[in-house]
Amino acid sequence: MNTLTRRVATVASTGALLLGGAVATASTASAATVGSGACTHQIKINTDVYTTVKFRTGPGTGYTATGQLSKGTDVYWQCNKGSNGKPGAWGYVTVKSGAHKAQKGWVAAQYINVPMQLD
Repeated sequence: MNTLTRRVATVASTGALLLGGAVATASTASAATVGSGACTHQIKINTDVYTTVKFRTGPGTGYTATGQLSKGTDVYWQCNKGSNGKPGAWGYVTVKSGAHKAQKGWVAAQYINVPMQLD
């Protein structure tokens, strides 16, 4: 193998490793759990979800769904990322009942019952 061929092979291998690393990083980023530090508004109320909704590791559909919360599941809505109760906003909750009791995660805020004072 001549020097030029070896260099091309090395560059191709390095590029493949870097690309593979970037792909692996991107796919694991959605699995990472994002805590309340991502919030933009404090809520701090006990409420519930009014329909079955996915429970996620971060504020967005790009994050891993770790399960579902059933209609009526009690939650403590700690804080919000985005506007209160608007589509596209995400609520960071601690689950108070059901299969995910005591777990913390994110729910689309439009599916959390919003008390009158937050409307």
